[in-house]
Amino acid sequence: MNEQDSESLDSFRESSAFEMAIKTARSKGAVLWILHENGLSEVTFAYRFPVLAKVAQDLPDAPDETAPSV
Repeated sequence: MNEQDSESLDSFRESSAFEMAIKTARSKGAVLWILHENGLSEVTFAYRFPVLAKVAQDLPDAPDETAPSV
């Protein structure tokens, strides 16, 4: 394995951790915190990760609220 493969694997791990964090977030506020921690704006997030952005959009504003039914 060369250095480029190692960087690719690290990138994959980071993106997997990011995706899991978004998918397990319980509120939009939690998602905003994750974006901030990863240096992403909401616009960049929506453009680069449209499926995850949809998941985040469907979350309640606060963790104790219920998500809207689809």
